[in-house]
Amino acid sequence: MKTTQIPLNTYQNLSLNATCYTPDTSPTTTVLYLHGGGLEFGNRDDLPLDYIERFVAAGIQLVTFDYLLAPEVKIDVILPTLQESLQVAADKGYLTSRVILMGRSAGAYLCYLLLRDGFRADGLVDLYGYSGLDYPEFHMPAGFYEDFPKVLPMNAQAMIQRQPLVTGDMKDRYPLYVSGRQFGTWLSQFLPSMRDADAYSLTPDQLRQLPPTLMIHCTDDPDVPFAAATHVADHLPSAKLIALRQREHDFDRDVTAANLAIYEQIIAFITAIPARVRASA
Repeated sequence: MKTTQIPLNTYQNLSLNATCYTPDTSPTTTVLYLHGGGLEFGNRDDLPLDYIERFVAAGIQLVTFDYLLAPEVKIDVILPTLQESLQVAADKGYLTSRVILMGRSAGAYLCYLLLRDGFRADGLVDLYGYSGLDYPEFHMPAGFYEDFPKVLPMNAQAMIQRQPLVTGDMKDRYPLYVSGRQFGTWLSQFLPSMRDADAYSLTPDQLRQLPPTLMIHCTDDPDVPFAAATHVADHLPSAKLIALRQREHDFDRDVTAANLAIYEQIIAFITAIPARVRASA
């Protein structure tokens, strides 16, 4: 396996990069991966090495991307900057004949928006993500976070940096996310205006236009409601939903035999998808 850092674009003198994990043989499939973190924390290289090695062993090239984090930057800047990053990766020759988008949680949400806005991919892997924002859990105080130490909005405000970020350590940034979920203000942390929630959600018609999609979501997810997965499955004929009977959100954060088996199912799904004719990224 070869690991390469790819310089992409810049935003206000902040460099955005990608990491490319390439098999020793010539790959015909590239997975473009976006990390989770509520749009507010995380980093592009958060995927455990055991999972990465499974992709590479299957002859799949994996490219993990930086993206700008909220609330320092809102979604109306995060998304077009990410689109530019993907175009640079394409221009540099990192997109093979079959391209799959894959995201965990908020990363999957960004994948849905990219596809809606015209990015051409052959498939999507959605790990406990969401295609829209119209869920009560996103608009109101979320009960799961009531058991966490209270992070008052004024304290959360003090955590916001003056400069944009692409990496946010969980220990520093997670309280910011927790505050948004405790007080029902999370959407306001990344939307330009609360009136924009519908503009950053996919409609049923838009869902029906998506490529083959694999969703893996826990039925008792305490963070992102399972209804987010069933909503996509109800409107996208080519969607496949694997429902895990667990009370977990990021169930795959620890490498276990069961989770490795799930990643083998992801790889099987990816390799079964035929490549589209691609005019451009």
